[in-house]
Amino acid sequence: MELRTMFHIHEQGVKDELMKQDSNPRHRERIFRPRISLFGLNEEEVRSRYRFSTEVILELYEQIQNDIEPNCERNHAVPGMVKLLSALHYFASASFQGTVSALSGISQPSFSRHLTQVLKAINKLTPQYIIFPSDKAAIQTTKDGFYKISAFPNVMGAIDCTHVALSPPTEDIYRNSKNFHSLNVQMVCGPDMRILNLVAGYPGSTHDSYILKHSSLHSILTSGNLPKGWLLADDAYPITEWLLTPIKDPKNAAEKQYNAAHKTAHSVIERTFASLKSRFRCLDRSGGVLQYSPEKGAQIILACCILHNLAIIRNLDVDIVDDLEAPPPVAPVSEEENTQAGKQTRMRVIERYFT
Repeated sequence: MELRTMFHIHEQGVKDELMKQDSNPRHRERIFRPRISLFGLNEEEVRSRYRFSTEVILELYEQIQNDIEPNCERNHAVPGMVKLLSALHYFASASFQGTVSALSGISQPSFSRHLTQVLKAINKLTPQYIIFPSDKAAIQTTKDGFYKISAFPNVMGAIDCTHVALSPPTEDIYRNSKNFHSLNVQMVCGPDMRILNLVAGYPGSTHDSYILKHSSLHSILTSGNLPKGWLLADDAYPITEWLLTPIKDPKNAAEKQYNAAHKTAHSVIERTFASLKSRFRCLDRSGGVLQYSPEKGAQIILACCILHNLAIIRNLDVDIVDDLEAPPPVAPVSEEENTQAGKQTRMRVIERYFT
């Protein structure tokens, strides 16, 4: 379907019929609340409200429309585009459901149902948008990208965790080291800030290294099926043959150069977190907390990460806000957890590339 044709569909001024009781309980007055649409907004306003261009919103709609359009012919069934725009506005604004539903022209309970439907539709796109490179060509492209920005060789990704605040669940295990409830979310990114791997379901008290050890990514990296390379991580992770961390106390110029290159390459994951949370304020505590169960919170995080990658692919930049929540501190792993093979690999990298 051509973009202009789709645009006309949502210019129709679809209205939601609401019933308001008047002074006579046997009579009801019909009130029509206009529903949200792209009509009437210039491109700057669309980007500000939804964090995407009109073209990309319509592209996304085409990908998920079969899962979000109403399956009935009711006159006042909520169109799929209204559901999508309402969800995008919620992700971007961090407004409570009531605010978004008021802007969308649908009731709060309806918004909650429609959000679930949109999340399910977007998250079906995971295999298309969140892909850890597995073939030699894709891995080499990632390595080349990291080397270009940092001069650190053979980097397959930068890994770290970030916290997304939750309305307090009953289980105290979600309380993190800064004493608020959250999900601890593991991500691996490429040199262009594209998210390559995501684990979103762990409680806020879970240590970063535990999440990696119990993830499918760990199995992939230890399988021996990937070309030679490594992830870069901070000292919350143990050093292994496939995961390199900084040297705690660099003693010479080569070790210092290694640390400097490591810092430059690994900083991409911090920029990824900042970009993700600036685009989707619902993910940062400065914008509020997710008023949902941990399970639905994880679904929201996954959807936002898919949308983040869509934005990266379509070159849609976002301004980094200056009030993002500082991350909770993470204790470094003990020296006993660092493997000898990992230390030897790091030393060979320093001797070969930084001496």
